[in-house]
Amino acid sequence: MQKATVIGSGVSGLSSALNLQLAGFDVRILTRDPPQATASSAAGAVWSGGSVAGRPRTWAEDSLSHFLKLAERADSGVGLRRMRQVFPQRVSDPWFKDRLPFFAKMPAEELPSGGQDGWIMDLPIVAPPRYLQNLQDQFLGAGGKLEAREVESLDDLEDERSLLVNCTGAWAKYVTPDPEVFPIRGQTLLVDAPQIRAGYMRASDDTYLFPRADGILLGGIYQYDSWRQEVDAEQTRDILERCSQIEPTVSDAAIIRTAVGIRPGRDAVRLEAEKRPGERAVIHNYGHGSIGFTLSWGCALEALALARDLSKR
Repeated sequence: MQKATVIGSGVSGLSSALNLQLAGFDVRILTRDPPQATASSAAGAVWSGGSVAGRPRTWAEDSLSHFLKLAERADSGVGLRRMRQVFPQRVSDPWFKDRLPFFAKMPAEELPSGGQDGWIMDLPIVAPPRYLQNLQDQFLGAGGKLEAREVESLDDLEDERSLLVNCTGAWAKYVTPDPEVFPIRGQTLLVDAPQIRAGYMRASDDTYLFPRADGILLGGIYQYDSWRQEVDAEQTRDILERCSQIEPTVSDAAIIRTAVGIRPGRDAVRLEAEKRPGERAVIHNYGHGSIGFTLSWGCALEALALARDLSKR
């Protein structure tokens, strides 16, 4: 049986590991942090394919199909929610409008002050803690191994004879190493506000409210070139203030959790196979920026295709 070692246990790592396993590979995961402590666990995790083109569009489309199926299962950690997205300028209809269960232009009279255009749509929204746990349970239940081990460099695995799959996120900057990777710090709040049934995204300042299976997620923060993982109280107040402009009741909602995650910024996702010294093969799958969940399943499917190709050589 072909062996594969996946480095990293965020959504890209778990998705890649599970797809390899389902295809008959003997898979283990090496990870510094458990899935619930990765950047993926702090993510907003709404499917958001509006900015993708080329190969990423295929990945986003594959992930959308996957999440729409999961949204039919109450225990999956994926839900289908009505979302409103407002833009400060006129925009064209998105490429995916006919692939969603519901899509419509927002009537002009419903646009808030400052909004020039908007969409109303039903989108999959993932509750990362539940979804990641489900992926982990499936992987371990089928005989996969998850080992707590920090890999500081791919050279640390020079004696590794299995196929390597590099899903190290922002830390690919040092592990690979890849100077094109840069950190994008994010911060979110999960609040208890069951009265909020519909979500909202404001493109002008990246403010959003996502109704998920585990609460209402509020955001967002984009700090480029910051590795700081401590919660910033001022940013928490800023997020609450911005979200309260959209939904006033969140200002009094109990905060369930505040989280920080370091997104893996890169001008383009790196998803490719590489032959390294010693005839070792590495599949790189990182650099997904702020749309890791949107691309996750599609990227995992392509990583599997690359692995199958390598195994035939």
